[in-house]
Amino acid sequence: MTEKLNLKGEERVIMALRSLYGSYGYRPYKMSRFEEYDLYAGYKDFLVSGNMITFTDTDGKLMALKPDVTLSIVRSLKDSSSAVSRICYDENVYRVSDKSGTFREIMQAGLECIGDIGILELTEVAVLAQKSLKEISDSSMLTISHMGIIEQFLQGITSEEVTEMAVEALSARNTPQLAKLSGDYPQFASELESLARLSSMTGSNEAVVSELRKMGADEDLVSVLESVVSALEQDSVRIDFSVLGGMKYYNGITLRGYVEGIPAAVLSGGQYDRLMKRMGKKSRAIGFAVYMDPLERMLQVRSEYDVDIVLLYKDDENPAAVLKKARSLRENGMSVVVLRTVPAGLRYRDIIGGENA
Repeated sequence: MTEKLNLKGEERVIMALRSLYGSYGYRPYKMSRFEEYDLYAGYKDFLVSGNMITFTDTDGKLMALKPDVTLSIVRSLKDSSSAVSRICYDENVYRVSDKSGTFREIMQAGLECIGDIGILELTEVAVLAQKSLKEISDSSMLTISHMGIIEQFLQGITSEEVTEMAVEALSARNTPQLAKLSGDYPQFASELESLARLSSMTGSNEAVVSELRKMGADEDLVSVLESVVSALEQDSVRIDFSVLGGMKYYNGITLRGYVEGIPAAVLSGGQYDRLMKRMGKKSRAIGFAVYMDPLERMLQVRSEYDVDIVLLYKDDENPAAVLKKARSLRENGMSVVVLRTVPAGLRYRDIIGGENA
């Protein structure tokens, strides 16, 4: 585990992300703890968790504790095809925990860039995703792909069932399964073989881009991917076509982020122009979220002691004098608790007062 993980708790990470996003002109967005259930009901397959905590409001409307922030932001923003809105947030969402399987209040931080989105905005968001991971750990990796390239090689597969199996195998980087599908469905062999090549791509990002061009991937799409990736720190970004968003909602650049020691992704996002269209918006959009739930254990501040100094006092001592002594110790950078007696289980570096006075 890196030193950064040992030092940074959840609140410190949130503050660092808030400062990072603000330095790029992203303005904070705050929302209610709950929204009308209908906002989420139509987009359950967009949500990380389709399970929701619901209740009936006093006016009879069915409400839900918010499981997602993006939908609320998209609904609240005015549609614009000529301007760009940069929004950031740190909000609690209410989901089923991956660890316990029960509903939990989970902190989530992220950003949304919505409007007249071009290559600059796509690149900026990818840069911020990489920097967000660095705020959590120096040992991190941003993985990136392009849904358009994947869809190009899926176009010739006319069977919905085969498409679903191919996408599932690609997302798991299951190259043998894609090879098997190619044998089982020879009419789609060319497309499935291309997907198998995507799933097994290794080497530098430059090598992957070169291989994409050899495969005949659309040059405009490859150029976008190449441009975005080239702006990132190369030792902590990898092109990976198993990074898929929901095809009903995501369309272009997709992002997923990992930190050392945690098997699950702690950052996820991408372009979601299709969600915008489904919500009746003409704007384009890209964003990502950082999930604190899988980071919980690693971000806990670990300390050998609960407090540096226990300052014991007697009933006949002058309270002002005791508090002055405690203040003097704190001014020297120590944490101090003032007590009559030491409770069982309290861990401390030193004790002052009482028999030690």
